[in-house]
Amino acid sequence: MGIVRILLLLLPLVMSLYQLADKNLHKGYIFDPVKLQELSQQSIDKFGGSNANHTLLFQDLVERLQGEYGTQHISGLKNEDWMFNNAGGAMGSMIILHASLTEYLILFGTPLGTEGHTGIHMADDYFTILTGEQRSVLAHQTEPAIYTPGMQNHMRRGDGNQYILKGYALELAQGWIPSMLPFGFLDTFTSTLDLPNLWKTVTLTAKHMFNQAKIGKF
Repeated sequence: MGIVRILLLLLPLVMSLYQLADKNLHKGYIFDPVKLQELSQQSIDKFGGSNANHTLLFQDLVERLQGEYGTQHISGLKNEDWMFNNAGGAMGSMIILHASLTEYLILFGTPLGTEGHTGIHMADDYFTILTGEQRSVLAHQTEPAIYTPGMQNHMRRGDGNQYILKGYALELAQGWIPSMLPFGFLDTFTSTLDLPNLWKTVTLTAKHMFNQAKIGKF
């Protein structure tokens, strides 16, 4: 009973600290969704279109991102750093360009097509289409919103929808990133049992977050 009483007494303090941290979370952001869309469009104009060269498009975009935000915040492309991602019933491949406690930036997609639930997250998500098409719909909608290369789908914190994606996108999330991780991990235990891929995802995510924390990016 003593422990319960202490916890109840501490609860208002914990909630106050959370609200204070949440209110100031944006001060740790370094990425601008508008700038990301602008840089994406430049790469799409150069290497996108109906005959898009994904290799050159990705490389060009990463170089533009590194020029804008620095190599200390944007990782280069390595084939061995790509991994599968199964979440909300959807499956694709992704590579982490940046991961910290308040932001992540990834390339995500599939040439085959996938469908699933976005999940409900404590973060804003900005999905800039690079190639192909994304369609998304809310429960009450009978017609989907359609996003094509250069367009950006902003899913606000706390929202969720059904989506279809065939192609690739640059995805930025800003908010409480650790709270999003279980959504990306659970399908391993309930469906795929791809433990090597899970290990790769966990270790690379932790590596990125640790490296960012070392230079004061949280």
